[in-house]
Amino acid sequence: MDVKKRVESAVAESSSLDGMRRSFKTIKDRQRENSARVADLEGRKERLRAVKERSVGDRALLEQALATLRENGFRVVLAKTREAALRAIREEVRGYDLVVKSKSNVTKDLHLAEHLGREGVDVIETDLGDRIIQLAGCPAAHPTGPACHMTRQEIAALFTGHFGREVSDDPMELTSVMRDEIASYLDRAKVGITGANAITASEGAVVIVHNEGNAAKCAMLPDRHIVVTTPDKVVPTLEDAMGVVKLQTYLSTGKVLSSFINVITGPSYTADIEKKVYKGMHGPKDVVIVLVDDGRLAAEDKEPQYCIGCGMCLLECPVYNAVGPVFGTSGHMGGHGAYLSGSLGRLDESVDAGLYLCAECGACTEVCPSRIDTKRGVGALRAAGRGEGLGTLPEHDEVVASIRNYDNPWKVPRAQKAKWARGLGLKPKGDVLYFAGCSTSLLSPETGAKMVDILRASGEEPAYLGQSEKCCGSVARKIGEAGLAREKAEACFADFATAGAKTVVTSCPGCASALNHFEDLPRGHGMRVLHVSQYLDEHIDGLPLTPLKGMGGVTFHDPCDLGRGLGVYDEPRRVLAAATGSACVEMERSREHSSCCGSGAGVRSAFPVLADSISRDRLRMAGESGAGTVVTSCPWCVQSLKQCQGPDPEVEVVDLVDVVHRALRKGRP
Repeated sequence: MDVKKRVESAVAESSSLDGMRRSFKTIKDRQRENSARVADLEGRKERLRAVKERSVGDRALLEQALATLRENGFRVVLAKTREAALRAIREEVRGYDLVVKSKSNVTKDLHLAEHLGREGVDVIETDLGDRIIQLAGCPAAHPTGPACHMTRQEIAALFTGHFGREVSDDPMELTSVMRDEIASYLDRAKVGITGANAITASEGAVVIVHNEGNAAKCAMLPDRHIVVTTPDKVVPTLEDAMGVVKLQTYLSTGKVLSSFINVITGPSYTADIEKKVYKGMHGPKDVVIVLVDDGRLAAEDKEPQYCIGCGMCLLECPVYNAVGPVFGTSGHMGGHGAYLSGSLGRLDESVDAGLYLCAECGACTEVCPSRIDTKRGVGALRAAGRGEGLGTLPEHDEVVASIRNYDNPWKVPRAQKAKWARGLGLKPKGDVLYFAGCSTSLLSPETGAKMVDILRASGEEPAYLGQSEKCCGSVARKIGEAGLAREKAEACFADFATAGAKTVVTSCPGCASALNHFEDLPRGHGMRVLHVSQYLDEHIDGLPLTPLKGMGGVTFHDPCDLGRGLGVYDEPRRVLAAATGSACVEMERSREHSSCCGSGAGVRSAFPVLADSISRDRLRMAGESGAGTVVTSCPWCVQSLKQCQGPDPEVEVVDLVDVVHRALRKGRP
């Protein structure tokens, strides 16, 4: 099944993900409850980023880790490929027919259980969530809460079928029956497999974090313990490792600290008999570490390897909340999975994981403790994909052709773009130039006319390029045509210079973001490119506004390109307050945590069903805020939200320019 069909199927069965979304809310609520107990959270994140930048890809640090681990009695295998890792593990379990395994996203990425199963080895997951999805045969929904998308009723039905007897949906009974079964496997197994949250180079230690106690049993009860992890888990010291696991625990579960932290520095031993070392006193005699390289050490882009597996990105991702595990890989979910696969040289896997599903909204980076810029990474991989003709979508090909031929994404003749300005008497040159952009010109031409009226009321006579106005290149850049995007931006700045513009004002944040993206392009005269909210914020005191009343409360939807793209949050809110006489009500997700409208980065053109689902969810948030009007300042957002409203909409969707224009018209004599 191709990506589009998988997405459409997931959206059609969206109710199956209600449990996942409730679980995500529970994590957020628990984080808020415990936030006061987590000192210097932002400082911890900064230190984590510094540790990851220092450690990931550092060959000398890796060699130090390998040496100290071996000195401590570990056997260490550095597997260059997935296949080499599987061969190494297969050799370690040869002669055994049962393996118990604790949570490890790396082993999921290797499909280890399936691989060993074909070799006649029964691999039993001992983490409750992982055991549930193993029995259900479905993918994990979260790295630390794999079965969070399943209700307890669904789990009870699954257990009833598995055990051949009625199992109620009481959480204690569900836990008890599975605990007993897992215990029986732990008692019999001679080989245990775990992952690792960190490996310390200085001490030569393996750090494992868990809540259920099963990981410790997998590590201690069998005769052989196999640790399967990746080189990016290596950090300099145990102190650094503790910083990693503390952050991971709080962000993934909302708890301040995990129930168990195991620090393993080699096989179990005793020296209480004549002071000689005897291995295997209360644990395995043999501990093997398989480090799965799989392109990590050679990767040019190391940033996706900074991930600590907390899953915070999934909580915020509008796409993942709409389609769940359809987005990502088995071991690395969401946009990060697509980014990681591509960075390791597996572009085909990245495409299949949903490279073109990402809305490039940047919400994931805002909450990522390592500040991984997935938006940038996805953009670079899309450019590589289009360069190789891999995974490109026909809908995006049509958009690119339209931009080249018509200077807009909708195959509309150039002359149509300037139709809205007929009769307004706009001249082609001036200090202040209004750049309408494709979206305003063709999706909401009335916004362009109102914007001219507002600019004139502020004391400026705006210039306008008319039919010669180029596409800014925003859409081209987001779907992977970086060269075309730059070409269009260069052409725009050349036109601005010819027009003598000192200030360029646009009502589309996509245009503002795209034109400000290429900082090296010549601008002359100290030229500024401003979004309308920035310009209005600077000139609001000079406008004859009469605050509007009776709008039933107003909330503001932050467009991704305006907020996270340009860092503009306060300006539109100040303008809105001046136009309405009151502060806006904030939605469940706002400002830097705002959710996407669903139209970003080619999602609407290629996956309209997904885009509609995201838009409807945003409208839900607006309605739950209690506001009667949701204001935004992006023609794409306005269109996307409006077209998903029913016949009796709960909230009115309005452009900020329209609100200001209403107040201006009311304030004029």
